[in-house]
Amino acid sequence: MDKAFIVIFGSIFVLVGILSAAFFFYRIYQAASSLSWPIVMGELVSADIRESIYNHRDGQRSSMVLDFKYRYRVADNQLNGTRVTYTDGINKSLRAKEKLKKRFQGKTRVKVYYNPKDPHQSVLIPGVGLFNFTPLITSTLFVVAGVYCYSLMG
Repeated sequence: MDKAFIVIFGSIFVLVGILSAAFFFYRIYQAASSLSWPIVMGELVSADIRESIYNHRDGQRSSMVLDFKYRYRVADNQLNGTRVTYTDGINKSLRAKEKLKKRFQGKTRVKVYYNPKDPHQSVLIPGVGLFNFTPLITSTLFVVAGVYCYSLMG
């Protein structure tokens, strides 16, 4: 196999792994920072789980996603939020999503943690969870695959 191809291929894997890890570490930083954000009382508009349909190369697929909406007020500004945790975008089991739904079911008033530097950024459950770290496994595998490519050059 051509050494230039191996170097390019390995470099792409390492770069993708490092960039994705940087993104996920930033999300972990944001989640950890949310623990010290100010709190305001907000109004829970909806707390549900809905089916999201998307196109896939094999046809249409669907997944169940959190569908939370809440309103809160910071410095006379009415703001809207949808984030429940800093792991909302990570694929969780339906059981975990239902547990979150049940936790807020029947509530109309909720504590909203908001970023004082950007009040539009908010979350209902602050902090870091296990699901914040699981995407780092994929990032690590990309770096390992890239390093393995380099080892093939002997």
